[in-house]
Amino acid sequence: MSKERLTALEKDILTEVGSICAGNATTALVQMVGKKINLNLPSLDIVNIKELPRYLASYDDEVVIGIHMQILGGARGNALLVLPTKDAFKIVDLLLGPSDASPSSLTEIGMSSLKEMGNILISAYLSVLTTFTGIPAFPSTVTLTNGAAGSLVNLAFAGLHDKADKDTILIKAVFDDKRRNLSGHFFIIFDFMTIREILDKTKKMIKKVDGE
Repeated sequence: MSKERLTALEKDILTEVGSICAGNATTALVQMVGKKINLNLPSLDIVNIKELPRYLASYDDEVVIGIHMQILGGARGNALLVLPTKDAFKIVDLLLGPSDASPSSLTEIGMSSLKEMGNILISAYLSVLTTFTGIPAFPSTVTLTNGAAGSLVNLAFAGLHDKADKDTILIKAVFDDKRRNLSGHFFIIFDFMTIREILDKTKKMIKKVDGE
């Protein structure tokens, strides 16, 4: 999979599939927190694996919370939700109700609630992917880490380092709730075989519809 081998049509297909999946994830998130939080329609970029940390360069050396899951089943990849620490606390307040917890620490129940949110978010995303393409996909156990954004990305996607000179597909969506001054990033990377299978399945569906 490379810039030369991914056509404009294929990129449009992958973006549209990602948008459909993100819509379901947004609905699940709203139901969980009981309030509207926008998850913007995803963008799709072809990036070199070594360049992944720069996609969080806007956080500089800020300490962030990372919620990471591997994607398992017929689809393979990684999902990463990145939240600035202050925004992670705002989400915990939305999930559990306001508390007097210090912003310098996160309680056990706070960590559990963030993990559960990440699990629901990616499960909703993958559920639609499975329904839409027929490719079984489900998340692994959720891990939660904190630290500088660049090192967090390296940790979450460590399994990709053996492909360090290759391009991959990065699907990126942004949390954007201006009313609560809340933001964050949601990343999905599928491996090369999964991307090809998603394209093959989707193209067959398009041909079937066009033939009817």
